[in-house]
Amino acid sequence: MIIDTHAHLTDIKFDNDRKDVIERAFNSGLSRLIEVSCEMCYWYKSLELIKQNNIFASFGIHPIDVLKAVKSDYEKLETLIQNEKCVAVGEIGLDYHYDNCKNNIDAQKESLKVQLDLAKKYSKPVIIHCRDAYDDMIEFIKKQSFMPTGVIHCFSGSLEQAKIFVDLGFYLGIDGPITYKKSDILKEVVKNIEIGKLLVETDCPYLAPQKYKRTRNEPSYIIEIVKEIASIKNMSLNEIEKVTNQNALNLFKGIK
Repeated sequence: MIIDTHAHLTDIKFDNDRKDVIERAFNSGLSRLIEVSCEMCYWYKSLELIKQNNIFASFGIHPIDVLKAVKSDYEKLETLIQNEKCVAVGEIGLDYHYDNCKNNIDAQKESLKVQLDLAKKYSKPVIIHCRDAYDDMIEFIKKQSFMPTGVIHCFSGSLEQAKIFVDLGFYLGIDGPITYKKSDILKEVVKNIEIGKLLVETDCPYLAPQKYKRTRNEPSYIIEIVKEIASIKNMSLNEIEKVTNQNALNLFKGIK
């Protein structure tokens, strides 16, 4: 059984067949799923989704959306974090990829700090989004008065950066790109980082594995990620499933 620790099933791409996608996921061997609700417009849609068994949630304000958020949104977020099926805060973080994001770095860091404080207040791990900002993220985390626990979602940095995050106590989220032909750096990271610090994620509907590339990703495809990690680390599928499941249970205690 596998745990998908990062999905976006409330996305409009699933509006026509969401029920079927969920059924396929659990029929394919998925045991639990975390719906990562980081767009404010989807928060209450996520609340409906997690009424289903074995679907849990993480709530947060994505760095791309920080300029849209007002005080009342953070107040709503604090209420959502207290939901019994909310197992994390996120995804939250820093995104320097787009030009408009490069102009609001201070706002991103301010929002990240507020949400880290909420995670601390309610004893929740964090799901960190970090795009083209790994060195800044490392520096930011090191400056915190407390060290959060969590996962660096869809890790795509260097082996050196991976080792720093692991030393800080973070897990690394491994997604569909590990299966891509031109992912040598990520494969090197997976090869050299102990399996006890890796989580498997789909980030669906984005980042479909190579086998399904250029199509909508969905949770049932997570087996392709597990297969690739098993190949890289010369371990059995069962071993990878067992350890990554335990990693997820250790971090996201609310999904037990």
